[in-house]
Amino acid sequence: MKLYIDTYSDRKFGKLVVAVTEKGLRLFSYGEKTALKKFIKHAKKYNLMPVEGNGKTRNIKKQLIEYFHDKRRSFSVKLDIGYLSPFTRRVLKAACKIPYGEIATYGQLACRAGSPGASRAVGQMMAKNPIPIVIPCHRVIGSNGSLTGFGGGLGLKKRLLEKEGIVVRKGMVVRD
Repeated sequence: MKLYIDTYSDRKFGKLVVAVTEKGLRLFSYGEKTALKKFIKHAKKYNLMPVEGNGKTRNIKKQLIEYFHDKRRSFSVKLDIGYLSPFTRRVLKAACKIPYGEIATYGQLACRAGSPGASRAVGQMMAKNPIPIVIPCHRVIGSNGSLTGFGGGLGLKKRLLEKEGIVVRKGMVVRD
């Protein structure tokens, strides 16, 4: 199976790297300088042949650009996450259900994934989310409302939440 990879730039969010298989979106990264190398390493690990996207990534690239420029609130793309553990897949699927402009805590997400009490494991899983933004790990916060770890950095997490209308002050979500 092939892993189609494309890199492009966005004025607001920097370097974006997208990788898809015939099954769907497999990996996404933004602002990370080593993403392309990581994607090629991932391809080797899973016996995928990395190739230039050749239009295979066009749909998801279009949707991501629309999201970043406030023209899209949800994504309609198939995901290729079958290679991940059952727990990880449940957590990612539960995260996908957090609507634009809303948040959930790690504990709430653990419950929604059928593993109450696994909030730390959910936090670790969110830190390794292979498809951020599309699987909205930026919408997951600490139980006290704090912006906790995020692969793109807390500054970007804050920007994404504020872009979606969530008020953040001093690293905390302000709740009504």
